[in-house]
Amino acid sequence: MDFDEQNPVAWLRRTRPDLFDAPDFWQTTVDEIAGAARKVTRGTMRILGQSAGGLDIFSVAYGGREPQTPTATISSAMASDRPEAFFDPGRRSRPALILIGSIHGGETEGIATCLNLIEILERGADLRGTPHPQLAAQLEKMRLVIVPCLNPDGRQRAGVRHLNGAEIEHIFLVQQGVRQDGTLLKGRSVKETHPIPPGMLRFMGGYYNDNGVNLQHDDFFGPALAPENAAMQQLVRTEIPDGFLTLHAHGGHPALTAPDAYLAPGYQRRQAEVTYYILSRLTLNGHEVLDPARATGPPWSFYFQTYFAHACGALPLLCELPHGIAANPYPLAKTLDAGLLVVSTWIEFALRFGLRPNSPAFYAAPPPA
Repeated sequence: MDFDEQNPVAWLRRTRPDLFDAPDFWQTTVDEIAGAARKVTRGTMRILGQSAGGLDIFSVAYGGREPQTPTATISSAMASDRPEAFFDPGRRSRPALILIGSIHGGETEGIATCLNLIEILERGADLRGTPHPQLAAQLEKMRLVIVPCLNPDGRQRAGVRHLNGAEIEHIFLVQQGVRQDGTLLKGRSVKETHPIPPGMLRFMGGYYNDNGVNLQHDDFFGPALAPENAAMQQLVRTEIPDGFLTLHAHGGHPALTAPDAYLAPGYQRRQAEVTYYILSRLTLNGHEVLDPARATGPPWSFYFQTYFAHACGALPLLCELPHGIAANPYPLAKTLDAGLLVVSTWIEFALRFGLRPNSPAFYAAPPPA
């Protein structure tokens, strides 16, 4: 690609204006997120905090909160062999879940899913006017906190409304950025320098907050979390959810990356069970999915999913929705259908089987004969 101006997004806007236009049901901008959150009446809107660039991070909660009363840290409770000292399932009559729409600003599919889900919870139909009575009924049976976009800095910087019909190079431009010499920062090499230091890039893509931090790979054991992850940490410590789902997007078919490294065997087994439950439902509803054997997470990486799982004991899950790039077409309406189906199936599993495993062991102790 030959960027003939200092701002590559301006070049992209001129050469691919279709990526900056979207149907009314595809609401994903920072202003649209704020507008949807602020007009909520059935749920409870909160500003969790501000991004590195000073933008508000919104959450919307539905269903009554059933607080836990930990008498120990999660580490101490697990070591005592009485995990209920941190989380007591007897104090919950309904699942408590957190849905995170986007932590990478160019991955708008999760945001669109979240804002349509809020519309369903508020008015019974999505932004296309399509009713979802079964999903609405499911949502009445749980506590759900929706964070449409944890990284508003990256969302604002990315600029595009979507990457549907884009070339693979457009993903690298929008997400990962452009070096000073005009070449794309792309692939795994994007993770070799982190945070992105000032001056390294001509354009810093939507992966990062304004301090160059990819929230997926924050310095979780360093002296300070990125403000977005600090807000997320406060949320999970307050809610102590049973599970959380992060919606990402990529150039392939819908996929879930599980199990995660550094989780107890019982959690990994549960992740695999939920993954196949969701993938089977997608397949039955006409969605081609990525072979789970090819949908691996970051190799041996202690990252966003792992950190917050250990912070509260919740079962993490990461879904990759399709961008629908030119090489792998996926219409926006079908992508939204996939996003809503992933969320509704995740919720169904939580209601039927629960997300937290009964034991950290791969197989729980057998019941008495």
